[in-house]
Amino acid sequence: MKWGQRSQIWLTALAALVFAAAPWRSIAADQAEEDNKPWILDQNNWQRGKDLLPEVILNRVKNGEYWFRVVPVDPEKFKQNYSKRFWEASEANDGKYDLDPATCGLKDKKTGKMPDFYFGYPFPKIDPKEPYAACKMAWNFYAANGMGNGQGATFTLNGIDSSGEFKRIKLWLHINAFLGRSAGPMENPENLRATSLSNVLEPQDVDGVGGLTKVINDWTSQDQAWFYVPSTRRVRRVNAATRSDPVAGLDIFADDVNCYAGKIEYYKWKLIGEGKILAPVLSPEPLKQKQVSPTRWEVEIPYFKGAYETPGAKGAPWLIVENLNMIPRPVWILEGQSEDPYYNFGKVIMFMDKDMYRIWWKLVHNRAGEYFYNAMCAYHWSRSDDGTFSAVTPNMVVGVNDKTNRAAIGGRYSSQFIETNFPRDYFTLKHLTSISD
Repeated sequence: MKWGQRSQIWLTALAALVFAAAPWRSIAADQAEEDNKPWILDQNNWQRGKDLLPEVILNRVKNGEYWFRVVPVDPEKFKQNYSKRFWEASEANDGKYDLDPATCGLKDKKTGKMPDFYFGYPFPKIDPKEPYAACKMAWNFYAANGMGNGQGATFTLNGIDSSGEFKRIKLWLHINAFLGRSAGPMENPENLRATSLSNVLEPQDVDGVGGLTKVINDWTSQDQAWFYVPSTRRVRRVNAATRSDPVAGLDIFADDVNCYAGKIEYYKWKLIGEGKILAPVLSPEPLKQKQVSPTRWEVEIPYFKGAYETPGAKGAPWLIVENLNMIPRPVWILEGQSEDPYYNFGKVIMFMDKDMYRIWWKLVHNRAGEYFYNAMCAYHWSRSDDGTFSAVTPNMVVGVNDKTNRAAIGGRYSSQFIETNFPRDYFTLKHLTSISD
């Protein structure tokens, strides 16, 4: 056979392979494009939710009570919802911190004590096989909470059963972080990690009831918490374990903020698995911050509309049917349990993001070990115009009592503010007692 003939045969064979492969490449490309498109998880395709939702949630999808809009995201792009400064600070923290094994308290290796300040994740690299891996993950979760400095919003708590809304409370909550602040350390004479102030606006019979909480920056102290009732003009000190008490008789708890609102040291943490979860967000993209003063920024936020508010909506009355997006995320599965005899929860299972360290879902058992309650915790991100400052904010909690088939929705505010410098006497008992004057 001559070279020209052999060459022609090879070219013909090569062309045949190219044309044969072309449809397969097209099919693969089409499938990849399809995988990146939003889709609806509902009763008709509930099997797609296997290994993406806690079983109790998936059962409601299977039964037609829940449906979710699923929006795939680019993992690396999603990570940029935290600022470059945050990620750089996290990397710089590698090797600086350790744990107190008795309490799970964060320890500065140089001093052997709880640090006065940090920014970024204390543990940017965690080996899941190490004995205190879960405790380190919990500290990364806490560090992300503080990056927004101080924040505040006015919102509602809505009690909902199979008939619709049966109770509504309107209130505001303002918080200030002393650790993890992107704005840097601030004067902290009381040695606090964080503090918060709240005030009820509606209904009229509880209008003016306020609360003040201070979280001490050490390994063993309980939170300090007070309530003020204007009708009696008295301040009452309460136990920190009341975070596990129902709020105003609703199926929601103070400990549902961020899906866990206590000190890291209050729980014994255990890593029990890993996987993927559908994570609830307002949007995978950050919202815009608008600066309104040298120390304050405001963020406008679309409303999470519930089925009970939407005529003709399908699903459980407390299902969010507008502006909620579910994004597939890799998670650590953690177990937390308090040894405080006054704390009402037993074992709590939490699904925590491997990159963003947000708790997306939690399953709560009572002290007898029986499961009874789940909470879905949704967040949004916001970013400054120049991209140097970003914050993650808890936007909504949907708490569902599976024993009573009731629920409560907390949050869903239309705007929030971010504050870097509250007045010095803002988070004080004196201010607490004067709010309703």
